[in-house]
Amino acid sequence: MKAILKSALKQGFIYAFLASMALAFVFFVYIFNGQNLDFMDFTGWVYYATSCFTHAAIIMFVPYIALFLPLIFCKIKPQIANILLTIVYSFIFILAISNSFVYNIYHFHINGLVIKMLTSSGASDIFVFSTSMYVKAFVIILGLIALSSALCWSSYWIESRIRFKGFYRKMLLPILLVALISQSIHIYGGATMKTSVVESTEVIPYYFPIRMNSFLSKLGIVDKNKLNQIRFQNSETAVVYPLHSLKIKPVKQKLNVVILCIDSWNKRTMNEECTPYIYRFAQKAENFTQHLSSSNATSGGIFGMFTGVSAYYWKSFDFGNVQPVMVEQLLKAGYKVQAYPSATLEYPPFAKLLLKNVKGLNIKTEGKTPYDRDIQITKNFLSDLEKYDGKQPFFSFVFYDLPHAMEMPKEKLNKFKPTWETPDYMALNNDTDPTPFFNLYKNCVAQVDQLIGSILTRMEQKGMLENTLIIITGDHSQEFNENHNNYWGHASNYSQWQTAVPMIYYAPKCKPGKRNYRTTHYDISPTILQQTIGVQNPTSDYSMGKNLHDSASRDWHLVGSDLYYAFILNDGTIVEKQGTGNIKIMDKQMNTISDYPLDARKLNQVIMNMNRFFKK
Repeated sequence: MKAILKSALKQGFIYAFLASMALAFVFFVYIFNGQNLDFMDFTGWVYYATSCFTHAAIIMFVPYIALFLPLIFCKIKPQIANILLTIVYSFIFILAISNSFVYNIYHFHINGLVIKMLTSSGASDIFVFSTSMYVKAFVIILGLIALSSALCWSSYWIESRIRFKGFYRKMLLPILLVALISQSIHIYGGATMKTSVVESTEVIPYYFPIRMNSFLSKLGIVDKNKLNQIRFQNSETAVVYPLHSLKIKPVKQKLNVVILCIDSWNKRTMNEECTPYIYRFAQKAENFTQHLSSSNATSGGIFGMFTGVSAYYWKSFDFGNVQPVMVEQLLKAGYKVQAYPSATLEYPPFAKLLLKNVKGLNIKTEGKTPYDRDIQITKNFLSDLEKYDGKQPFFSFVFYDLPHAMEMPKEKLNKFKPTWETPDYMALNNDTDPTPFFNLYKNCVAQVDQLIGSILTRMEQKGMLENTLIIITGDHSQEFNENHNNYWGHASNYSQWQTAVPMIYYAPKCKPGKRNYRTTHYDISPTILQQTIGVQNPTSDYSMGKNLHDSASRDWHLVGSDLYYAFILNDGTIVEKQGTGNIKIMDKQMNTISDYPLDARKLNQVIMNMNRFFKK
């Protein structure tokens, strides 16, 4: 009996090993499914091959340990245990092959978004299969079942012929060695942002290798201060941006461009009481009342504003050293580009990701507090404005931080009362009266309004409203439990109270008034490029947006990042893909909708559009 048990355990182990080899091969061919391989090198191939096997072994040995071993130890017949294991392995193979088709089309693995698409109305319009396709799928499924069965039979055959001692030790050591190689390469390659390692990791489904950046930095193996620099040494890119070479028809007058951006700007404060200077300026400008950011946080909001595409592409731009079309074209057209940041541009790494080729860039500003720095960036901008001689057009980005930090001198907290002196986040819950907290925020916004007012006043005094395009907006909004679902701040949901921001657009001879159709941050760079240097291409060549003055629908607006993103529909419905891959659908007040009639055909269309800047 003991010999039978020993033989069964050994045979099951061999079966799991063979199944791991087969699954590793399936994973390995993923990278050839329409993938551009320019980024791969020898190290990348070694890492990718060893990682495929490591990940496959983890997946295939789990059923062996969790299912096969208990059955054998419970004295269930080995034949029954093998049949059950074959069923599980067949299912895993079918899932892996199915996922390869999904990855080839959408550039991501099966997740809640795909499942929702398959189960929604209109799915039959997207996934239209001929009889021959069904036959092919049936044959593939039978083939995978046959493969699992053949591997099972092979494990019996191999087990009956193995005679060497130390079986498990001699089998486990190579597996552990392969795992050690893959993880070691990733630990260093991930820390140094080696393109072949980072990009190939994304190809393997649900694979999360070890990272030890902080540890390597402590050992001195990797210089933490050079990590961002290392990222930009890579020349490979997985994106095509712009899609076509830009065609430019020179304009008669190259307008200056000034973007005055307020971090965490809640649109409820854009009124005569809280922001009188901005409000008065808006009367001579265009006020886009339904404007949405490209994210609910600074990184995605500024990225979308500058690049015209979603932070869904953040990693690809980062690893590929891709710079915003807007900035590059303005530099090429002879513009002097400068930023005036209250918070540092080193993190998030906007200095390198968005403004890498700008010489003499202001990366940080002196000052002990956000209040001090907001005052200082205003002084710095006004100082440079006085030096302006009209010979060279300029692009300036002034980025205020006070409404985000909400840190004001007590003596300045006198316009809106009652007010908190500092944010008390531990006191917040769904029953908290938001008034004193919101008044603190309004006092901060009012202070920034005064600073912006000084800029607008001086520009008008210098006659610069005749040759300058001015945009006043926010990177994202700031929620004060407006939905009564206990959400405060930002970066926690995609309702309007975290994504909707004011958008004031001024250009010489513009027609003042409110524009009540939806616009987005993706519209900013196309509008600037068309207005300032005369780009003639369709905006779809280099952005996800349109010209601000194009009132065409912006339904299914994409917000967020590559891991955690959502689509905001025209009626405010939020289709959110969470970090786990699950899909959650909510109304505009963040109430979950369990039976929303999602149009699978439309969902497929927007996903394809979302991925269109990736290399095919």
